[in-house]
Amino acid sequence: MHILDLPTDIFNVYPAMIKFKTYQARWQIGDIYVSGDARKTEDNPQGLGCYLVMTGRGCDDIFRILDSRNYTFGDMFRRCERRYGLDNFHFTRLDIAIDDKNEKPFFTIEQIKK
Repeated sequence: MHILDLPTDIFNVYPAMIKFKTYQARWQIGDIYVSGDARKTEDNPQGLGCYLVMTGRGCDDIFRILDSRNYTFGDMFRRCERRYGLDNFHFTRLDIAIDDKNEKPFFTIEQIKK
């Protein structure tokens, strides 16, 4: 929310649990979900951090939000880095899907890098 400069009052807020991790809250707007506010414990002194889930439609929504501010996804990740510092956040998993619609030619990794 802070990274995207969105007001928190536009999100629906729910209690949250993701598998075996208990978060205190889940903020949702459309197909964008952010779980966070995990309590710090002796075993986990930094808490769980936050968990961001975007469906394909959610990615489109975030793209439009970023684009309206002349930002890219790269800018969003750099904002995370500036806000939290290199040693205070990490991405444990980033799943990227490309909607090729089963049309030829399919993309190669080299084409995607460009």
